[in-house]
Amino acid sequence: MTQNSVLENESFEIVDGDFNHGFLLLADHASRAMPAEYENLGLDDAQLERHIAYDIGVKEFTLRLAKKLNVPAVLGKFSRLLIDPNRGMLDPTLVMRVSDGKIIDGNRNITDAGKLERIERFYKPYDAAITSMIDEFESFEVAPTLLAVHSFTPYWRGNKRPTEVGLLWNEDQAFTTRIVDALRNTTDYVVHENVPYRGGMPGDTMDRHGLDKGLEHSLLELRQDYMATEAGIDEWVDIFAGILPQIVKNYKK
Repeated sequence: MTQNSVLENESFEIVDGDFNHGFLLLADHASRAMPAEYENLGLDDAQLERHIAYDIGVKEFTLRLAKKLNVPAVLGKFSRLLIDPNRGMLDPTLVMRVSDGKIIDGNRNITDAGKLERIERFYKPYDAAITSMIDEFESFEVAPTLLAVHSFTPYWRGNKRPTEVGLLWNEDQAFTTRIVDALRNTTDYVVHENVPYRGGMPGDTMDRHGLDKGLEHSLLELRQDYMATEAGIDEWVDIFAGILPQIVKNYKK
């Protein structure tokens, strides 16, 4: 497949690339989009610009890195406030009623039927798109390494977070260790493991598609003050384009 080929519907976007590189990018929270009938869940435009609605800078980073390395990617096309694809279906935070102190009016009284409708419309098609891409890799006898890309707010409850880059893992830390070592050897950024969040939420994206399928994987968290400008995004793209071909297990030029 070629990098110019893009498949998408309202819940996901697939960017094709060279399967021989053995690498798949995922971006669960790339979008803040909501269909009009959800009326922005009662939020104003300013709230939808915040980290509560999506991971700032992740869409641009993922698309540029996928293009630069010619690797496939799957990106979510709906706001995490509708339903969070990086949660198990039984997770109580699958649909957030409050996020970073903000009450989400459109979620506050959601019914089981309303939640199921969002699961069928958004969550399952996105999840199936990831499975489909992994199956395509395996049809070429390639076991892909997965990197899920996220970003995090630099301040939490009024405190500045010292971490600049976080790599999250649970049980299988091999790929994470290689990323951490490469970043520490080539940059001066503050890199931590399982910070700002712990790895290994049952049923999350890396659990479903990494651990359960026996694929190497890691979840990347980039601090949003470095992802808020074109120059910042481009710097991170250059950094990861430089290190990933050296550390992805099945990467072939």
